[in-house]
Amino acid sequence: MNHQNLRNELKNFYWNIVDSRSDEFCKECLSELDAMYRPDMSVYEMKKLQYSVITDRFDPVVFSNSPFYYETGTMSAQCDGSKEHRNNHNHAAGWTYWRRCHQFQDQNMELWKKKTVQVDEIFYLICGPYNDVNQHFVFDFKPILEMGLEGIYNKADKLLSTCRKPEEREYLDAMCTGLLCIRKIAEKFSDKAQSLLASCEDASKNLSLISRTARNVPWKKPETFYEALNTYAFLRKAIGTLEGIGINTFGRIDLDLYPFYKADIQKGAITEAEAYDLICKFLITWDMCYDHDMKMVGYSDHEMENTYVLGGYDKDGEFVFNELTAMFLRANREEEIIYPKIMVRFSEDAPGEYFDLINESILKGSSTAMYLNDDAIIPALLRAGRTTDEARNYIVSGCWGINCLGVESVDGGCYVNVLRAFEYSIHNLTDRMEKVGMCFRPIDDAKNFEEVYSITLDNIMTLLRERESITIQGGRIWDKVDTLPIYSTTMQNCMETITDYTAGGAKYRDDGYKCTGFTNVVDSLLAIKQLCFDEKKYSLGQLLDAVRNNWVGYEEVRQDALDCHGWGDGSKASCELAARFHRDLYDMTQQLTGTFGGKVLLGYLNYTEVRFWGEKTLATPDGRKSGDYISQGLTPSRLKKISCFTDVIYSMKSLDASLIGNISVMNIILPAGKLSTEACDVFLREAAHSGVQALQLNCTSKEELLDAQKHPEKYPNLIVRVSGFSAKFTSLSTEWQNEFISRTFYD
Repeated sequence: MNHQNLRNELKNFYWNIVDSRSDEFCKECLSELDAMYRPDMSVYEMKKLQYSVITDRFDPVVFSNSPFYYETGTMSAQCDGSKEHRNNHNHAAGWTYWRRCHQFQDQNMELWKKKTVQVDEIFYLICGPYNDVNQHFVFDFKPILEMGLEGIYNKADKLLSTCRKPEEREYLDAMCTGLLCIRKIAEKFSDKAQSLLASCEDASKNLSLISRTARNVPWKKPETFYEALNTYAFLRKAIGTLEGIGINTFGRIDLDLYPFYKADIQKGAITEAEAYDLICKFLITWDMCYDHDMKMVGYSDHEMENTYVLGGYDKDGEFVFNELTAMFLRANREEEIIYPKIMVRFSEDAPGEYFDLINESILKGSSTAMYLNDDAIIPALLRAGRTTDEARNYIVSGCWGINCLGVESVDGGCYVNVLRAFEYSIHNLTDRMEKVGMCFRPIDDAKNFEEVYSITLDNIMTLLRERESITIQGGRIWDKVDTLPIYSTTMQNCMETITDYTAGGAKYRDDGYKCTGFTNVVDSLLAIKQLCFDEKKYSLGQLLDAVRNNWVGYEEVRQDALDCHGWGDGSKASCELAARFHRDLYDMTQQLTGTFGGKVLLGYLNYTEVRFWGEKTLATPDGRKSGDYISQGLTPSRLKKISCFTDVIYSMKSLDASLIGNISVMNIILPAGKLSTEACDVFLREAAHSGVQALQLNCTSKEELLDAQKHPEKYPNLIVRVSGFSAKFTSLSTEWQNEFISRTFYD
């Protein structure tokens, strides 16, 4: 099937038109909204006004070569729905937030300044003021597929008719207004398609379909595979257009769409080929929003925070692998799709045919999927308090945010830099501690390794407590700044308790702390233990002098540090210390409270901080020099000579994965041309019971990448998994290419 006409049409709109169009729309909307604003308006009144003005003003975009209706034209090409600017483009759904966000600062200006300093000093990352107010949101599409927006509206309207508390009535009224606006948005698509029918004969089939369907769906529940598939596209854009947040996943698309597909096939309403064609067009729709050859230079230049999940256990404990699973994988491969990102769930007893399909692209050198291990993630979610049904129904949004659908939306971008606390102690940065408002004890006078280890834990706890305090003090007014009535409609507990998600209305109100620097801290502690206390080759003072001088004049000491055991080498020393440190981090997070009174779940990962935080981090006792890369998640250090990835998998068995309720990530580059399909199958089944949670796999060689640097024209489709996203290797800047090439290539 040739989809070139669709690609050309989408390319022209997203690359040449929509950015300026959305900028103009935003300008006009904000002007109108500002003119109607009153200082005494409640947050719910403002949100209702925002919904209504945007709905009335927008002009639907219908593509002649596409059967899907979704594009409102109000957001820039790379915008996932988040209100804050992407490449300097805001959009109108940020009006309520921008009018009121000063409250985050005004409530406690000293707290705001303190948080700002700590973020600038890379102690932690918050994707927003005190909460992530923009991205990593997980919307449960399932209720819409089952009852349509009408069913959700009727529930809210019934509550509204019996509710007596004024604020609750305001909330439910805003929710109903938002749902009616989404209905009107769909109807405007129907009207637009009908008006175009007379002038677009070649597109009459698509326009007739849109005109007919948009009048009813998703207000009425979808009945066909096409209607259900379009519901994902429509709601992602509609919610972003009105609510101003990034809905960052379509969820378990092969599981939830399968009943629609099966029913259509049985009725003869669709053929397998027609379903596959729709899937191809659906994926192309999102993939054409950006130029694959655009240079990646900054923090997230190739990031659009959009995923879908395939495979994994269903509520009955059966592994999901059906015709749609195979078709999405095939379409991704044949159409060379990078976005949306595929999250493939796997387990030790997943079907062999499924493994063959998910591994096919990887073994050919194209890495567009992240692998999620059900055998490690589900037990961790159960330990975190989720029910069996909820745990089995987990999804991964954005880059790697793990959530149970419909009951939570744990921030996917909250990184806590435990390496920074360790660095302050190692370098005794007393002159900077007053500035950041935290005191970290030095290890200089430690008499034995246990003292070093105890001080390290105390310093990390200081950071964790500070992060907890900052968010609790500053973040609990989110619902006074902006509310999310539409988003809250399918979040379990929000409607039942008449409490918005931003006020802690979800069933689970947990925070996730994703610890950055685990590997570097473990390796540094191993070097200190081995060189200063076990072998006594150097005093602690001598090793610290070498580190504080960035190893200049201490090359022999550095080489000894590099030769020490390190995380991932499979040794008893590294496994035991890593397991101990991991358990202690978990125990510390169990003493913390989330922003809205829930738990704090432990995770291990970081994004492009591998480079950007590394550049700001001083030398560490593991042999790392100032400014060198830091490790991502639980990935072993690239400084260690670990030749075989089986050592890494063995090491993971030493960690209790059930303690990691907020995902851990590991990068592994498999040896290109040396793995058969069968061997890759065996590798994943072994990984499944090792405790690995998320794998970012690449299968290439250093020689191939070096050649691609010199001769990019020879490698137009060499796609690598960079950091929570994939990109063409030739589109990476030289700095990012060098970072990738410096990773460990296993034998």
